[in-house]
Amino acid sequence: MENQIDTLFRKYQKGQLSLKEELLLAEMISNPDNSEADRFLKADFNNYFNGQIYEKREMKQVLHAIHHRIHLQQSEKQKSTVHQIYHWTSRIAAMLFIPFLLISIWFFLNPGINTGQATLLQIVAPQGSRVNFELPDGTKGILNGGSQLDYSSGFAANRHVKLSGEAWFDVVHDTKHPFIVDAHKNSVQVVGTKFTLAAWPEDDLTELVLEEGNVLFKSPGTGKVLEVAPGQRIVEKNGEIERSQVETWKYTAWKDGRLIFRNDSMEELARRISRWYNVEVEFDKKGLEEYTFRGVFEDDPLEEVLRLLKMTSPIDFEIHDRQVNTDGSFSRKKVIITKQ
Repeated sequence: MENQIDTLFRKYQKGQLSLKEELLLAEMISNPDNSEADRFLKADFNNYFNGQIYEKREMKQVLHAIHHRIHLQQSEKQKSTVHQIYHWTSRIAAMLFIPFLLISIWFFLNPGINTGQATLLQIVAPQGSRVNFELPDGTKGILNGGSQLDYSSGFAANRHVKLSGEAWFDVVHDTKHPFIVDAHKNSVQVVGTKFTLAAWPEDDLTELVLEEGNVLFKSPGTGKVLEVAPGQRIVEKNGEIERSQVETWKYTAWKDGRLIFRNDSMEELARRISRWYNVEVEFDKKGLEEYTFRGVFEDDPLEEVLRLLKMTSPIDFEIHDRQVNTDGSFSRKKVIITKQ
């Protein structure tokens, strides 16, 4: 049993596990009656920290702590068969995110250890997934695929987080401790509200859409501080800020599994498809990026989205399956968009 756990865990660390093996490993490490798995994880954990004994918390408590912060939602569809991974229990969420949170959780659960500074904790949403999370103050949210949320072990004192990518927040009300999100070159300050915020590094812009409550949008680069009301959308790019009234559901639909395009350019569409389906998207000719597209997709497979694009735009596409790299890893699936 121990050899099997060791083999599976090492394969997972190298990114070589199949889905079946991932589920098997999750079952093993999450089973409270599996003493071999518990002993292996403790030994591996202690070895990582150069022999520092880890006896204060049982591994199941670590998994429980992780569960309260994240829950992976991932879907994969192939042809007519639909494979959905939406409501797995804590064992799946814990296993999938051990490499991201294990070290941070260890420090979090051992406050007596003097690190000399606050510990950074991270929540990461892999490409092609959506991750539910809950912060120590009870604030809940959802990270879009390819996004990352950072906060420190001293979060309770300042409620300060940093976002790279896109997230939806449902912030717990606390007038004494405003909730602050640093996003790209800007920041958003709230007391208690619901909003979605996007700050993709490669897009070089920040987008805020407010559902409820009131927030302050701060742009140090422009020196402006804007009060934002429900239903408003703020976009900052290259020092220019635009404010508009919008239907918020169109901008928050991604958290419910809907992909919506609103006269978006083909270039923007390619970026979002790449993040949503975890694929590479390329154009074989210049000029294709300028076409625009409108459409709503709900849990549709990649092939169906591309087929509808082909029906409504003068484009065609080629799909290249994943290839084995020289180091044994796999490349991402590639979509090449061509002109008809």
